[in-house]
Amino acid sequence: MSRPAALVLVTASLSLVLAGCSSKSRPIITVGSQKVTVAEFERIARGAQAQYEGRPDSAKAMFIQDLERRALMMEMAHQQGMEKSSAVVNTDRDNEQRALVQSLYGRIASPAQPVSEAEARALYEARKTEAQVWLIYTSSEQAAQAALARLHAGEPFAQVSHSYSLPGLLPPDGNMGWISPGALPDPLDGALRTQKLNEIGGPYHSREGWFLLEVAERRAKAQGPYELQRSTMMDLMRQRKQRAAFNRAYLDLKDEYDVQAAPGGAQLLFRIESASDPLTPTPDQRQMPLATYTGGVYTLNDALTDLQRADQQKPPFNLLPAIEIWIEAQVMTRVAVIEARRRHLNEEPDVAASLRAQREQAILNGIYQQAVAGVPAPGPDLVKMAWERVRHMYPKLVSAHVAVLEVADSSVARRIYEAHATVPLLADAAKQVDPALKVTETTVKYPNTDADWTSFTGLFVQLQPGAWYGPQQRPNGYRFLQLLDKQMGEQEFAELPQSVQQNIAGSAGELARDQRFNVFTDSLSRAYHPVVDHALIAKLPWPVPTDAMR
Repeated sequence: MSRPAALVLVTASLSLVLAGCSSKSRPIITVGSQKVTVAEFERIARGAQAQYEGRPDSAKAMFIQDLERRALMMEMAHQQGMEKSSAVVNTDRDNEQRALVQSLYGRIASPAQPVSEAEARALYEARKTEAQVWLIYTSSEQAAQAALARLHAGEPFAQVSHSYSLPGLLPPDGNMGWISPGALPDPLDGALRTQKLNEIGGPYHSREGWFLLEVAERRAKAQGPYELQRSTMMDLMRQRKQRAAFNRAYLDLKDEYDVQAAPGGAQLLFRIESASDPLTPTPDQRQMPLATYTGGVYTLNDALTDLQRADQQKPPFNLLPAIEIWIEAQVMTRVAVIEARRRHLNEEPDVAASLRAQREQAILNGIYQQAVAGVPAPGPDLVKMAWERVRHMYPKLVSAHVAVLEVADSSVARRIYEAHATVPLLADAAKQVDPALKVTETTVKYPNTDADWTSFTGLFVQLQPGAWYGPQQRPNGYRFLQLLDKQMGEQEFAELPQSVQQNIAGSAGELARDQRFNVFTDSLSRAYHPVVDHALIAKLPWPVPTDAMR
């Protein structure tokens, strides 16, 4: 890992400790308004050991240097007002929105749902019967009711499904095949288990939309013993309970905030995003509502802004129902943020600390990219430096001293293989099985023109002297090999495959960026005059890795 990358990685840990309290508030590093305290050092270091290898004193020194660099960069950002830039403000808004939505639903639909033994066993028993299921999925209750009326009028299920189901999400004819209980969310799962055969159930409402369901047939399904299925049943039941909790919370929020689609809203977005003849919206049209909710209006302008976001998944604009679902999802995200703020989740220490960490990491990444922008391609000296750092990872095989045994009989080969468990040398194992067997020794030089020996190059590099290979099936029987000794050497850069040379040249580019970054942070140090309490730092121990304490 490069030093700048490690520098950015400590940001999240440092931001998290800023939300807590500690009596060890003496600063070890001060850069203008930025401070790193003893307590922060201790807490961050415990989580940063994996990024800092080597002896404790050298790891600690690199860690302190990265903390100082981070403080220098954050002070630069503070003095230049980067925290208030539009890019950071927009990133903060997006990060906060995601964090609040996740925090809200994590509380009202926790993944840690309790599951009793009785619940798991009941699901196991229910899955002894499976059902052939037909489904119709629509985006609105009106469409579902219209489909239901046509089914009651006697139209075939497949024909109605073709007319009303959202394309691409279910089989076109609605035939879902054979489904076991627990595979569908409620209320569909309940209908799968109890609904009378050949009756149309629904419309069933979920956060995804509206469903009609028909059970055409049920049959027994064999399962393994419960003891072997128990953990699977527990996990499946837990997932179902979380999904049900999420579904209830979603629908409750939708009702509480009176989320309503605006007449003609989805159609307007459909026309604007049309692939054949798109409509250019007027300023007045941009202010038209696509949906309303208690406390706000979701306008066309809001939708066009959301569609520009890189992390936003766009709907298929040729499907009006899919646009309706997408609009509702955007509105429900806003509703969830309002509800999270109403519950003061934005004031939770872990949420606030996480948001601060993301902001600082974004700032540090931006500063780093500016600092290393325009670094030229690495020259021969840097490529050579990068190669010297890793050349020990690319040894080459010079020669291999090998014992070889050829046998024709598979039973003899099996006995020799079994003798290997107690007899280290191939020659001794062969003599023990049959004194007439002849083991030869040969020294193979590399590179080698014999294709047979060339195929063993990688194996001999990996094997340690004394290791066996075989039995290997051959045209006239079986062959055993034992690596008795080998001679390794170092490759030259020019001997490496072209792809490996390119990878090393890429790491040389990282060295070039590191050098530019070092010059940059040195200039910040001269500008901001960091104060580092080396005497106090010397008294702080570098934490012992957990494995070393066992």
